[in-house]
Amino acid sequence: MTVYLVDNSIWQKAGRSPRIAARLRELSPQHLILTCPPQVLEYCHSARTPEEYNELREDMESFLKAPQRPSATSAIDVQHALWRTGLVRAAGALDCLIAAYAIANDAVLLNSDRDFGHIERATGGRLRQEYVAE
Repeated sequence: MTVYLVDNSIWQKAGRSPRIAARLRELSPQHLILTCPPQVLEYCHSARTPEEYNELREDMESFLKAPQRPSATSAIDVQHALWRTGLVRAAGALDCLIAAYAIANDAVLLNSDRDFGHIERATGGRLRQEYVAE
């Protein structure tokens, strides 16, 4: 069993991308899927009404919350790794924090966003990520 943290780039495209939907179906019965606060914040940010917000929040409640929190400096260390490798603005602040959660929980970060590939390279593979194209 592998532990996965699923980024919003996957959740947002799952309904329109057969490839992404198939990968999620492959994972769900055999592997553990985690959430973390910054990922849930991003996911719920797309809501357009209070009702939709509640639905999105409930979606995320069905997954296990990441049991380990990154240290106070972990996300900053991820961002610093990007700077050290010349990938200065290759990933945003929330992506650095989500990556820090994945690292702290030894989870593979499933994504459809090239930012996490940059973080994987910058951290020398401490972030394990799987990119799924649309």
